[in-house]
Amino acid sequence: MHCSKATRQLQLYIDKQLNLEQTRALELHLSSCSACCREYFLLVEIDQTLTNMDMVREPADLTMNIMRRVAVSSQQVAAQEQAARPLTSFRPSLPEMLTAVALATITMLGIVLEQPSARAALPIANGHDPLSLFVLSFWQGLVNINTNTIMLFLWILGTLLGIWITLAVAGSDVRDQWYKAVMDRLPVW
Repeated sequence: MHCSKATRQLQLYIDKQLNLEQTRALELHLSSCSACCREYFLLVEIDQTLTNMDMVREPADLTMNIMRRVAVSSQQVAAQEQAARPLTSFRPSLPEMLTAVALATITMLGIVLEQPSARAALPIANGHDPLSLFVLSFWQGLVNINTNTIMLFLWILGTLLGIWITLAVAGSDVRDQWYKAVMDRLPVW
């Protein structure tokens, strides 16, 4: 028998998995080959050490501790991912973007209408076209009625518009929190 075949059969011999003919051939080879005999004794020593080893009992709450650590680590990973991409979480919807564009346009028109030199350069709102004449006369009529009432109305409208813009741009999470906070503060009848 060759040494390569003998070394493949050593563990089967220790486990008593060889038939009688294979056992005799291996024992004959071991009696004449010192290298295979040393390997056999090494495998026997490892087998005895493993057999005599005491088993270690796991703690009763091992599963709970592992699950707790997994939950905490997954929360930490989620928090780190959220912190790593703060700008990507801001994705306004189409109505939010249209609202922002409309308000920016209204603001720009208000700034332009207050500047006489800018108004004169525009083909509209320069004071000579029918649209700007109508808007200016309408504004003059509102202002002449009662300044305090108009200012109160504009202040209330501006406040409501500001709240609406903030909630439109902030996102659904902030809107939900704001709505819950408002509902918690309302009196219950």
